Amino acid sequence: MPDAEQVFIAQEEEAEEKVKKAPKKAEQAAGGILDETQQRAATAYAAYMEAEHQLEEAYKDQEKQAERTYNEAIEQARKACEESIAQSRKVYEESISQALRARDEAERKARQARGETIERTWAVFTKARK
Repeated sequence: MPDAEQVFIAQEEEAEEKVKKAPKKAEQAAGGILDETQQRAATAYAAYMEAEHQLEEAYKDQEKQAERTYNEAIEQARKACEESIAQSRKVYEESISQALRARDEAERKARQARGETIERTWAVFTKARK
């Protein structure tokens, strides 16, 4: 029976090794799942960081666009103001020119009336002296 005992002992040792290896395989499997989970978490974090970077760029682009729009509005307002001032000056200068022409015409008519009046006065005075 010593051979049977040796076979039994060998089978027992083999069974014990399998039992010992089973937790190692389970640990390896658990380690593999943990590694995979960590890898997915790292990938997700990298995707999150990239999305955050893209969001930051989008905010910066939006800010630049708002600044451009603001500057364009300011420039349009400045141009409109300058055009209005130029038009007002033109109207002002035309009004002054028209007023000066009216004054010149009024002065000419006044001189003419004065001249006619002086002539009549002298005519009456000279008739009266004779």
